[in-house]
Amino acid sequence: MSIPRSPLRVVTATVLAALFVYALVSLPGFGARWGWSAGGVLLFGAWAGAAAAGVRALTRRPGPASLIGMALVIAALRFGSATLADGRISPGDPHAYVELARNLVLHGDFGVYESYLNLYCRAFYPPLYPLLLAGWGAVLGFSTGSLLAFGTLIDGAAAMLIALLGARLGSGAAGCRAAWLYLIWPSVVLSAPLAAKEGFCALLVLAIALAWLGEGKGWRAAIVLGGLAGLLALTQPGQAPLAALIGLMLARRIGIRSVIRRGLMALPVAVLVMLPWWARNWLVFGMFVPLTSAGGLSLWVGNNAQATGNWIEYPPGLRDLPEIIVGKRAAALAVDWIRSDPAGFVRLTLTKFVRACGVSIFGVVRLEAMSPTIGRTLAAVLWPVSHLSHAALLALAAWRAGSRAVPGALLLLIAACALQLALFGVWFEFGERHRDFVTPFLLLLLCWPIGQTAVGKAAPTP
Repeated sequence: MSIPRSPLRVVTATVLAALFVYALVSLPGFGARWGWSAGGVLLFGAWAGAAAAGVRALTRRPGPASLIGMALVIAALRFGSATLADGRISPGDPHAYVELARNLVLHGDFGVYESYLNLYCRAFYPPLYPLLLAGWGAVLGFSTGSLLAFGTLIDGAAAMLIALLGARLGSGAAGCRAAWLYLIWPSVVLSAPLAAKEGFCALLVLAIALAWLGEGKGWRAAIVLGGLAGLLALTQPGQAPLAALIGLMLARRIGIRSVIRRGLMALPVAVLVMLPWWARNWLVFGMFVPLTSAGGLSLWVGNNAQATGNWIEYPPGLRDLPEIIVGKRAAALAVDWIRSDPAGFVRLTLTKFVRACGVSIFGVVRLEAMSPTIGRTLAAVLWPVSHLSHAALLALAAWRAGSRAVPGALLLLIAACALQLALFGVWFEFGERHRDFVTPFLLLLLCWPIGQTAVGKAAPTP
């Protein structure tokens, strides 16, 4: 490994290495929870072998046999995931988004009943993903197969943008290899047959990165950037600042004047994109509700004496309240706890960040929490491939981060993602799924070539 020549490379490599150590330390706990099984080790070995074979095939333009084999692996993993999810009801957001979409299709109403609060929520969830899901479901329904096709379409679009981003940063081969890994990545595959918006968030973040790195100038470029920023805000409000952070982090490459000019031009476009949702909320509530009414509840989920970063059941005192009031009451409870235990707040915040970024078992936990559950035996088979793939990504990305061959712009994109998590994400409900948008950039880092492509071999292009 070459000697790092910038503080950014040192910090990136150090943080990723520290998270890898945490991933290793977590292994005994997961083994105690679900047990170890020969099937789990074999599944991880088979997955790792298929992933490596695809990466190797993409060191040059793959032939028909390689492409067919890779397509079969993608199909097998995704149909396997759909088989696990079929006939089961997922807790949390995936089920809520399906219900929202169904209500839109059947009744033309954007709202969903929240049983834990005994409340019909009208602005609890941001609108864009449910609207897209409703349009899809109106034609193809909401079966597991339909949701799998919807999720795979989104993941395929994200993979295309990963390949294009690799090419724009200087290595189409790295982009293609990272795109392949993204399509078979365990956390992505386990979410594919569910109505999970994290893949769509990753797609929008990749598009924003490409927009900032594009050569376009003037209003056309501003409309693209502002439109994407507004769409991200309407999908995952907590990630809205990331559009600006990416520009600021790339200021040295783009030019600070250009960043400021493009940002100011993009801002009114983003406002126009969000304006219909603001107007709708004003008509419903008689007040300004910018993106979601769930901010206070998310703050409480992330900050209380029992908090872990993942969702927990709301306290009984928040039941049977109006939608806007319940958010304010929950936020007040969170603030009271923070004031009463500031040291605990700091400790919890750091723990949330390390735990969410250092492990990858959420897909298995979600399957186990479904009704009916997959059971402990099957969970023991699935958790090694989910967690060990993430641990390997952290280790290899830490190693690659120190290489001078890796472009600084890629490290700056990863730094922008890290700042988004640290400055805006970790204070609220903060689990693994809230950092999923970072995975494409880490896969690019993992796949970036350190040496030259072999003589006589044509590198693949997106």
